[in-house]
Order: sequence, then structure tokens, then C-alpha cells
Amino acid sequence: MAQIEKKRNKNGDIISYRIRVFCGYGADGKQKSQSLTWKPKAGMTPKQIEKAVSKAAAEFEAACMGGKVVNIRKLQNFIEDWFTVHETALTASTIKKYRDCCKRIYPALGHIRIDKIKTADLDKFFVTLADERNGNAYGRCKIDLKAKLTELKITQKAFAAKAKVSTNCIRSCYNKERIMWDNAVKIAKALKKTPTSVFEKTADDSKLSPKTIRCYHGFLSTVFSYAVKIGEIAVNPCLNCTLPKYEAPDHKILSVADTQRFLQLLDEHAELKYRAFFNIGIYGGFRRGEILALTWDDIDFDNNMVHIRRAVHWSKDKGYYYTDPKTKKSKRSVKMTDRVMLILRQVKNEQLSAKLNYGDYWNNPQKLVFTADNGSTMAMGTPYKFLKKFCEEYEIPRVSVHSMRHLNATLLISKGTNVKTVQSLLGHSTAVTTMSIYAHEIQSAEAAASEALGEILENDLIKKAE
Repeated sequence: MAQIEKKRNKNGDIISYRIRVFCGYGADGKQKSQSLTWKPKAGMTPKQIEKAVSKAAAEFEAACMGGKVVNIRKLQNFIEDWFTVHETALTASTIKKYRDCCKRIYPALGHIRIDKIKTADLDKFFVTLADERNGNAYGRCKIDLKAKLTELKITQKAFAAKAKVSTNCIRSCYNKERIMWDNAVKIAKALKKTPTSVFEKTADDSKLSPKTIRCYHGFLSTVFSYAVKIGEIAVNPCLNCTLPKYEAPDHKILSVADTQRFLQLLDEHAELKYRAFFNIGIYGGFRRGEILALTWDDIDFDNNMVHIRRAVHWSKDKGYYYTDPKTKKSKRSVKMTDRVMLILRQVKNEQLSAKLNYGDYWNNPQKLVFTADNGSTMAMGTPYKFLKKFCEEYEIPRVSVHSMRHLNATLLISKGTNVKTVQSLLGHSTAVTTMSIYAHEIQSAEAAASEALGEILENDLIKKAE
């Protein structure tokens, strides 16, 4: 039976009625209920009001018993519940990105019931974001941190653990690269110094980019899609939002000639593990986390196959941890050339020698392919640091580690490989993803194919005319 509660103003006059229906018990044993506020129309008599509110209560109770959900949760509460449900399925970096979004979403929209949020509300929010400033603070180390740690007789790894930052963060300090200010504060605290005595503080006062605003939209759309899925709202209000224009930048990749020169220089001047990393990145088109997660069990020397089964990540709380690859289709097996497999054999032999030399100090229980010198997990930023230095030293165009994946895809497409095959090799969830990322490359390949077909047909027609 529905409960009807009168709501009065300061003068004691009835202004509305709260109708409450109990809907059984949840998994936690607590009784669940739904509520509805009903307001009488102006001019209604007490008898009309009594009759109308009773009718509204009966209809609401019937709707609730039929499974209808009248949501009373506000957006902030719903998002927190969403995190509780989905947190274990998300990587630490994704959680951090979404949590950063919440810092602006909660003050603007968090107090509104999710069934009351309309597309127009979200459009206004995205417009205000366009005028927001990043407000990120950074620090650049002013002291010789490497010498300081040597003086304190503490290793880089031990100090990173003490300061509760990553070893990459410490290496960035060594190289005078900027780090997030909150990390700078932690490092200074571990040194028992004030932050400004160790770091030069700078701020990023630029406006939020269209790409960043679209990240907010993507997160909210994910949350509202879940609300639709569980029946809390009927329509995702993000579907028809107006967003700032954003043109994805062209993929900056090496030319074929530069790639050939890069591989040759790797053979002549690079450590074996870096030769292996970038060869497998170019020939396989794998993601960085997929390469660093490879174990020797994933390498099939008999059939020249590399099996991608997981990816590695790093977070402050967990350190290094492993998950399934990015999408379901990312678990895949890719055939490698004899050249790549030969380099991998050499890496394996080198590791066996290193294991003998390090003895009890060797630390590679997972049998990882790519490791630090003592067998421990190679840091996520190590390949990038090497690539940056190597490109500068040998005057190779500056590219990112991820560009090797783009290079692989571009070369495949330019040689006429169909999109479905490229999707499978790259581990994209759908061919649509591949087509959207490499639309320009696909159009260029199609244009070249069309021109080639035209040349063949037109040449034949010219010969017949002659």
C-alpha cells in the first residue's frame, strides 16, 4: 500500500504530497522504496485533491509493481555507484581520468537527479568547459637529484617507493623534465625539504581543448548508457549533444626510407632489447603495454608466432599489474618474419647469460621478454626515453612509441590489405574503429587503386583504338 505524506509550507498550508511505495528488499537486506511528489492544481477543492492524490498513488504503486523505476538518485550519487560496479573492470589510468572529470562534473551537475538532466543541460555544461582553464601545476627539479640520492645512499627504486611516486617520475627529475606538482611535493617531503627549494613551479593556464571536452562527454555518455541499461532513465541525454569541433591530428609516422634507416641504425648501435622492442612494434603493430607484458610462453619459435594475451599497466596504488588486452579482439596471434624471430632468440640467449651472472639477484619469475638489467619489469616509459634520445642522436624524425603501431597499419593499408584483416592484426574491437582511425590512409589507398584501375582500362582502350 502506498504511503501518502503531506508537505506543508511555513504557514502550515499543504503545498504537495509525497507518495512512497515499498518495492521489496535489495541484495543487502534493506527495504527498497520509490517516491513521487504530487502537487494539486490551483483551484482544486479539498475533496478533489483527496480523490486525485489517491488516484495518483494507486497509479504510481501499479507502475512500481510493474517494474517501473522512478529515479531519485542525483548524478553524483549515481556516478559513485557506477564506480563501485565498474571499478574492477577499469584500468587505474581510466579510473584516474574519470575521477578528474568528476572534479568539474559534480559542482555543475552532481546535485541534479539523473532523470531530470536533459541534453540542453549538458550542452550548457560543455559550453562552460570551453572557457575553463586546465589549472594543472608542474614542477621541474632544480637540484641534481641523482647526486643527492647517491649522497643519501639510497637507490632510485627505494626512493621512489619512499616518496610514493613511480621510478619514471624520478628519472624525469634526473632529466630536468617537468612532473605533476603533487609528485614534486611528495619527492620534496621524502627529502625533508620544502617543495620550492627543490622544484621550480609552473602552471598550465591554457583552456580546455575540444578533445578534452569530448572526454567529459564520453564519460557522461558511458554513465547515462548504464542508467538506460538498468532502467533508471529512458534515453541517454548525451546522444544529441552539441560538441566543439575536433579534428584528429594526422598520425606522425616515419617514411619507408626513414623506417629502413631506423632499423639499420638499431642493428648497428642499439642494445638488443631495444632492437627487439621496436622491431616487434613495427612488424606486429602491438600496443606498448602488450609488448611489455609478453612472456617467453607467448613466443612460438616453431611457427614464428607472437601471441598477445594480456597487457601491463602501472599505478601509484598497485605498481605494475596485468589485465586482459584493451578489447576482446585484442587477444590475437600474429605471424612474425624470420628477422624478428632471430632477434627474439638472441634476446632469450642474452637473458639466460644475464640470469647466470646475476644469480640470486635475478628477478624475472614471470619469464618476461622485456626486462630491466636484473630481470625486473621494464618501466613503461623506458622505450620512449630510449626512442627520444636515439632519434636525436641519429637525426631521425621525432616520433612516439605508439607511432610504430600507426606505421604498421599505414603500410598494410597502402599495400592493399583489407580493413577487416588490419582490424584483426591491430586488435581493434570492430572494423569501424579501424576505418575511423585510418580514414585518410584508406581513402588514399582507394584513390591509388582507382587510378591504377583507370590506367589499366584506359591503356587497353587506347590500344584497341589504335
